[in-house]
Amino acid sequence: MRGVAWSAAAVALAVSACAMGGVPTSELPDAPIAFTYRTAEEARRRAEQLADDPSGPEVGQPVRRTGYNDIIATDDSLASYFGRLFGKVGEEERYAGRLAFLSPRTGEVSVVAAARRGSIALAWSPEHDRLLFSQPGDLDYQIYEYEVESSTVRPVTHAPPAHTQACYGADGRIVVAAVDARVSPVRSYLAISGPGGRRPFRALTDGPFDHSPACSPASAHVAFVRGGDGGRMELLVLGLDSDGPPRRLAPGRHPAFSHDGEWIAFAAPYQRELRLWRMRPDGTGRAPIGRGIRHEARPAISPDGRIVAYVAAEEPPRRHLYLRRFDGTGDRILFADGDGEYPVW
Repeated sequence: MRGVAWSAAAVALAVSACAMGGVPTSELPDAPIAFTYRTAEEARRRAEQLADDPSGPEVGQPVRRTGYNDIIATDDSLASYFGRLFGKVGEEERYAGRLAFLSPRTGEVSVVAAARRGSIALAWSPEHDRLLFSQPGDLDYQIYEYEVESSTVRPVTHAPPAHTQACYGADGRIVVAAVDARVSPVRSYLAISGPGGRRPFRALTDGPFDHSPACSPASAHVAFVRGGDGGRMELLVLGLDSDGPPRRLAPGRHPAFSHDGEWIAFAAPYQRELRLWRMRPDGTGRAPIGRGIRHEARPAISPDGRIVAYVAAEEPPRRHLYLRRFDGTGDRILFADGDGEYPVW
């Protein structure tokens, strides 16, 4: 892949899938996973830093505070974002992850040199030739697009407000999460571009706590998360051209459409943890994806619809990538050479 720097620290899978009884490497598609990557040394230093900071987030556990980390995408990015707003740059930026591509079959990692540290992958284009990602600036986050063939980056949004998440919708339109920190409390809502990603963006929802858009590859719909009282997170779906209200689906967060548009994978509370679930876009057919034994989040479905990658933490605050078949079988670790999180497949 052009325009990326190869990492020598992560060039092999952590363990043999066959030895673990998980999904064999031969079943994995060639399509790369975009994700947030920290080297083993960066991950170790970050874990030590968080262990020394009793006020830090309880990384790897369900967030029971404001839930704003879901708007910004990571606890680290949240701290950085609000630190920038008030003129303070936190120590956590030293170990912010890098945008990178992971080969599922070989474990090779390629860092996207054109993206700033702290950037987060958001969505592949239908042809897998462009990637939307959020990138930190001096004061906020904005959406950019990386073109694989030319290794170039172009801005998609600009301030104000901040724009932290995005997905590719029908007709080349781009749906974004807009975060307005100029009001109190902070307001987040969805907005949509014109065809082909053309500006201006118009408001798609009113907020005040809408985020995590996931666009259907097969229809003009977007799934998203709406926050409620007591930290409750609920999944909704809305037609991009609809004048009516969105339809409520189920409690949950981190929605991701399958590439045929037939399923939504998401994370939802189960006892005191998050588990992976799936359902149809109309809310029917809801069922767990496997029998999780750990805190699971951020599902990403493979292009062929057979595998789901996700983030888990055996020893928080470390974060690793796992995968299992979409039917819930074959659970195995995918990447543990350093930190890996926020996969987009």
